[in-house]
Amino acid sequence: MEIIFREMPHTYDEVVMGHKLWFPESIESDVISATANIDGFTPLSAISRKYGWRNDLLTAASAQCNIRNEIAVIKELTPTLLLVPSTKSKGNTDFLIKDLIKAANAVKADVLNFTPFGFIQNKLPINEIQSILDVLFDENFKSSIRVIIWDIDFRFKKEMKQMWALKNSKM
Repeated sequence: MEIIFREMPHTYDEVVMGHKLWFPESIESDVISATANIDGFTPLSAISRKYGWRNDLLTAASAQCNIRNEIAVIKELTPTLLLVPSTKSKGNTDFLIKDLIKAANAVKADVLNFTPFGFIQNKLPINEIQSILDVLFDENFKSSIRVIIWDIDFRFKKEMKQMWALKNSKM
């Protein structure tokens, strides 16, 4: 599996207001994952605007995803959407990344656009990202995913590169 880090730029207004207004499409992706938060100017609402998705469907699916604390699969959308519960750095990251991979395998994902870290409000959730990398680098890890396009907030590119380099040096 190849992981491509995609630096996500933001407008001045997005950074100052803490609102995500636009989303650049990853044309290669057949599946996209996003945090289950459609309230306001969130990354999911920006993604929804980009693809012309119905917010009533996303509102209901996001609510169920967060209540159940598990991945929600919405195959009716193009690209297929995998909703990730909102953890606010307090969730079970290992369980959720494994659940995300199972959901991606179930829909036979080839190229997954992984967006949860594309717009970060406070500090980079290092422990969550390390847990995700641990799962992805596990030699027992099996997936239909050929490529992960991992969106990373441009403000945290340096830290992400350092974590990636450290992880790769241990391999």
